[in-house]
Amino acid sequence: MQLSIIIINYNTFTLTSKCIASIYDKLKDLSFEIVLVDNASVECDPVLFKQQFPEIKLIINETNTGFTGGNNLGIDHATGEYLLLLNSDTELINNAPKICLDYLQEHKEVGMVTGQLTYPNGAIQYNCRRFRTIGWELLEVFPFYKLLPKPKQEALMLHHYFDHQSFTNCDWVWGAFMLFPKRIIKELPKKKLSDDFFMYCEDVLWCWDFKQLGYQIHFLPEAKVMHVHRGSTDKNKLKKVWIISLKNHAKFMKKFYPDLRWYIFAAIYFTKQYGALLFRSIYK
Repeated sequence: MQLSIIIINYNTFTLTSKCIASIYDKLKDLSFEIVLVDNASVECDPVLFKQQFPEIKLIINETNTGFTGGNNLGIDHATGEYLLLLNSDTELINNAPKICLDYLQEHKEVGMVTGQLTYPNGAIQYNCRRFRTIGWELLEVFPFYKLLPKPKQEALMLHHYFDHQSFTNCDWVWGAFMLFPKRIIKELPKKKLSDDFFMYCEDVLWCWDFKQLGYQIHFLPEAKVMHVHRGSTDKNKLKKVWIISLKNHAKFMKKFYPDLRWYIFAAIYFTKQYGALLFRSIYK
């Protein structure tokens, strides 16, 4: 088995079904399995997935262990040489997993590859990032990077400063589409994906662990995936999600700055984040 595709379902039967259907429609020229982990959904009986897609490997989790726990459970049942963590609210636009797997096989220094994510209307999502640092935060406040040529600006900042139309070597990518060799799991500190976070910011931490092992993370724009984005998130809980994500990013930064520099970073980071929230609330 060349590739195991791990999908976590939590009350998203329709979205997940579309995701799986797109895999069978678009993925060609490699052997693969789909490992679907149902994270204690209450929307419907997860056995319905098996009725609709008999070939999948269905894992029914008795408790909701979050995005991290669900993926680690899926990895435990995966038999592929490579793993693709794929969000349930995605659909393949082209043969993206094959494009990424072929690239990984040709570039041994690369430990993880992602593709270009777009919204349903075709707009680009900014899924390639730099780790947040004091320097990066200050450059957002005092944009001296604009003195650099445009290509160097994009390479330095990534995020929404990068048009996501060309190849790049990045620090971290969204967990919506992550393809990597399964063997790396055994090299990780916990011999599994770090489970410090139930969900949100876990993808940053996983990429951090990969980078600490010396692997590069690459973005391939030719591998294309549609991503609803927050398709599995209750719309009434978006503010709560934003706060959890903010806190988790702050916790992660303590790994990056385990000394007094953390307080400098925190002062800049939270002033920016809460200042932006206050501004939006006043002028909405």
